[in-house]
Amino acid sequence: MALPGSGRVARNSRTTAPDHGRGTTKRGEPEMKHARTFTRVTALTVVALGLTAGVAGAAKGSAPSVSGSVTAVNGDTTPGACGTAGSTGDFTLTTNGATPSVHTVDITSATSFVQKKVAAPTFANVCVGYDATAIGVQTGFVVAASGVSIHVPKSTHVFGTVTDIGGVSTAGTCGTAQTSGTFSLSTLVSGSQVVTTVFVTPSTKFNVSHVGTSTFAGLCVGSYAQAEGLTVGGTVLASSVQVKIPKPPTPVHVKGMVSSVNGTSTAGTCGTAATAGSFVITWTDRTSTVVNTTVVVTAATPFAGKGSVTSFADVCVGAKSSVVGNNSSGALDAVSVATYPVKV
Repeated sequence: MALPGSGRVARNSRTTAPDHGRGTTKRGEPEMKHARTFTRVTALTVVALGLTAGVAGAAKGSAPSVSGSVTAVNGDTTPGACGTAGSTGDFTLTTNGATPSVHTVDITSATSFVQKKVAAPTFANVCVGYDATAIGVQTGFVVAASGVSIHVPKSTHVFGTVTDIGGVSTAGTCGTAQTSGTFSLSTLVSGSQVVTTVFVTPSTKFNVSHVGTSTFAGLCVGSYAQAEGLTVGGTVLASSVQVKIPKPPTPVHVKGMVSSVNGTSTAGTCGTAATAGSFVITWTDRTSTVVNTTVVVTAATPFAGKGSVTSFADVCVGAKSSVVGNNSSGALDAVSVATYPVKV
């Protein structure tokens, strides 16, 4: 009996013609059943290899493929934007590397999809921020996809202080429940401030400390937060956000002589009732060091004098004043002000 492709005769003292209808394997299995199983396994292997092959490493004879990050779906670059199941459309793949290229992948009703741990993925599983490999006929930078392999990258964790909500950095500004939006997280890395933009959607899960029902409305400028999600073009698409509300600052009490009002140190210069402004109190601490503290007041700041209600107009250069307030950017935001008349 000749060995296939060898031209030699096998050393077998007993050579008989195979019985294709009744032959068995060594384990007693019918040969026809064994052949059909091998054919099915081989076909599945070819499909899997075809979907996962890269451009440079595609097997000889396989369709060309393109791998990269999904940067747009049907023209929408919003982080997390996805296709629609059962519909046609396209998505943009940006390849990785020193010289990335941009490819358009066309999806038809015949396009098949593969995703790890997903039973029946569709175009709805292709989202901005995911990685994908498209296989099909390529014309220039356009791929008519016969198959798409989808990969969800690992999540990123970022943390820091919330410095703005939707670009607004006013203290106390908060998000809006059940809406999409952005906020910025600032943290110190190797002595430098690093700011990360975080994108949230109505499906983002929030956990605000000491709050029963947590939403985007519980995230405010000044809060400390940690976000987890995919990074898309430098923006973190948050799947979850942990929020820690900072403790209220401890009020500071300062008492001393008013040395200037609204920047003027002329004796007798006073503030104006029911208006915002500032004044400086000069006082001496326990180490006998002279300290000048700037006090900021608003039109709503309460003032009081000995036995009467006063106003900012009673804060004058040369008079004494006592202030309770909170430190903010080097100034003292007044919670209440006590005034004393100028001694003649």
